[in-house]
Amino acid sequence: MKSTTNKFHWLPELDESAVKFSHIEIMAKFVATIDPQGYPHITMITSNKATSPSVLKWGEFTTGQSKSNVVKNPKQGFLYMTAEMPFQFLQVKGELESISTDGEDAADFNQISLFRYNTYMRIYRTFFNRIIQARKIRNISLFGIVRGILANLNPFQFKAKTGDYEERLEPVGIRLFSGPIFPKFISYIDTDGYPVIIPCFQARTVEGKRIRIPLTQFKDDLLQIPKDSKVAMFAMDFEMVTQLIKGRFLGIQRKTGIVDIERVYNSMPPKMGEIYPNKVKVEKVEEFPAIL
Repeated sequence: MKSTTNKFHWLPELDESAVKFSHIEIMAKFVATIDPQGYPHITMITSNKATSPSVLKWGEFTTGQSKSNVVKNPKQGFLYMTAEMPFQFLQVKGELESISTDGEDAADFNQISLFRYNTYMRIYRTFFNRIIQARKIRNISLFGIVRGILANLNPFQFKAKTGDYEERLEPVGIRLFSGPIFPKFISYIDTDGYPVIIPCFQARTVEGKRIRIPLTQFKDDLLQIPKDSKVAMFAMDFEMVTQLIKGRFLGIQRKTGIVDIERVYNSMPPKMGEIYPNKVKVEKVEEFPAIL
């Protein structure tokens, strides 16, 4: 792992501005857990905020892998990002301390606009976490996004190509992970065992099986990812279509990080689960039984 000086060092807790920042209702909020195979697993969970400088909580309204992951391994990484340009984001490390089924603990989540008038989606479990470390709020500069677009137009940046195309990503995944301004994120396990989530709008797909990340923004952060480490990447468009991949970080080549895709995960309801390499076939329903 390359060492580098990063002025955005980790602090022992959130400051007051960061606590308020996490309370913004319309915002992208992510939780990175650790799956049984040791890969980070990134989930978007909007019912998610700090309750004090040292505690944050998030709520469950649908069962998924992140909830089972955190019960087995309590270490988590969090990222909060504003929904409009100029983007700002906040990184946090936390550890699960308790799970509550008390309605009072979920009442504030169930009052936000997404759940307030929704009969079928309610927060029914609340996960309370102790904050281990946090960084100050940072900016995702438009200049950095533009630099990423220009870097990906440079033919000398295509070091990740092998000459063989392999469709590990289907068209929707290629669209999400190659959209010039679509939000994308990478997570790795830090040396202390906690996942870290880093924005990487500049990421692009290569030959359907790899993702390249030019070091045009958050270079210091990306240089902290160990070579050959297990990573996860999450991509989304502005209509909330999302996809998650997991794989190996092959290191830095020609100022570009390279991720080899090993697994692809559908992170959207109603059918969440792995779609590569073990795609679950869903049979088409053509006949419906009569209801007497």
